[in-house]
Amino acid sequence: MSRSSTIIMWTTRACVGVGVIILAFVISSWLIATAPEAEVSNEPAPGRSVLVIESAPVQVSQQFTGYGVARAIEDADVPARVSSTVINLPATSRAGNLVSKGDLLVILDDIDFQEELTMARQRLADIMAQLKTVDVEEKTRLQTIEIAEQDLELAKRELDRVRDAVNKQAAMPREVDMVQKQVLAEEQALVLARADLEQSATRRLALEAKKKSEEAAIRIASERVERCTITSPINGFIERIDVSQGENLTAGSRVARIMDPRAIEVPLELAASARGEVSVGDSVLLQTTGSRTRTWDARVARVSPQDDPSSRTMTVYAEVTQPMAGEHHLPPGAFVQGSVSSEDGERAWVVPRRSVRKDRLLVVRDGSVKSLPVSIRFPITGTFEQFDVPDRDWVVLDEPLEEGELIVLSPSRTLADGMRVEPVSAEDSLASVRQDSSEGGLQ
Repeated sequence: MSRSSTIIMWTTRACVGVGVIILAFVISSWLIATAPEAEVSNEPAPGRSVLVIESAPVQVSQQFTGYGVARAIEDADVPARVSSTVINLPATSRAGNLVSKGDLLVILDDIDFQEELTMARQRLADIMAQLKTVDVEEKTRLQTIEIAEQDLELAKRELDRVRDAVNKQAAMPREVDMVQKQVLAEEQALVLARADLEQSATRRLALEAKKKSEEAAIRIASERVERCTITSPINGFIERIDVSQGENLTAGSRVARIMDPRAIEVPLELAASARGEVSVGDSVLLQTTGSRTRTWDARVARVSPQDDPSSRTMTVYAEVTQPMAGEHHLPPGAFVQGSVSSEDGERAWVVPRRSVRKDRLLVVRDGSVKSLPVSIRFPITGTFEQFDVPDRDWVVLDEPLEEGELIVLSPSRTLADGMRVEPVSAEDSLASVRQDSSEGGLQ
């Protein structure tokens, strides 16, 4: 290809490119010139929708929170009261079973104690026989004494007659000596008879002492026999069985533990500053830690008179009364949180805890967001029907609000002072949600 042909080719390409660019510019200018213009509205843009509640003063009580472990007020460690061998462990004696007072738990071998009881009864029978012998001897000796007294009386009368006869010189003086000797003999016989009777009384006392001793031995042996049958001392549940069949037990060793869950006590450690506010009878809300689905209503039954100086806490004892069994049960051993509410309440301004962010509260005034600084007096747990929101965590404010003030329920970082918003009542929003849920359930 010649040099002139190359120049002509590149010149032609350049002219075509420039023409295309000029054509594109002309077309775009025409499109811009003929494009329709958008209408501009003078109405303000709608604000962002936010959930709000109306502020109002409510009756509140100061709350103090503590933690403790639930325990049964009535429980029993059932011991073996004799040393013996387990010969029967019923199938009902298993941990977790319900028992009533007097129900059988364990049977121990009572053969040795039965033999002791038999021997004690035989010894008592022997003593009773000896006492009957003493009764016969005493009757005989009483009769002997009575006869000896009569003989002595006759001898004394004879002595008096002989002395009268001697005084009248109708008898010899030696006859007085003979009768006097007879009187002394009768007195000696009476003394011996009375001595025998005293010996019988002494023997009776000794036998009576032995009788009481053997009766005590019989009672002890009977109690040992009875103690071989171990029963539940209270109504409740078997928490644990500590023995097995054939095991040798010593007196005092634990056989089982019984727990009555109807009355539960929770020692709660509260701040020592709560002593002036908390008293017996105050209401307590117990709940398991980490879950708010299980709660129990309780009352303060006792207040410890002493503070713990190391932790600066005081102890209150909350009691829960519940049925023997049920689904909503506070089990002994559960670690729970307790909120104690003082009885002396007051009217105060409360807001949901989630409505306060960095010590500021967002409210809606004239369709715009306004941030208010707030100071929290104390937190409180519970529900307030006036606000109709499911929140359970609230805070009590130091400063009052304007009644009917629209409080933003869930403030966020995107909400700033002066921002236009559309307030939506939380009560109406929740009502529509409940209605939709009920309609969905019906369908």
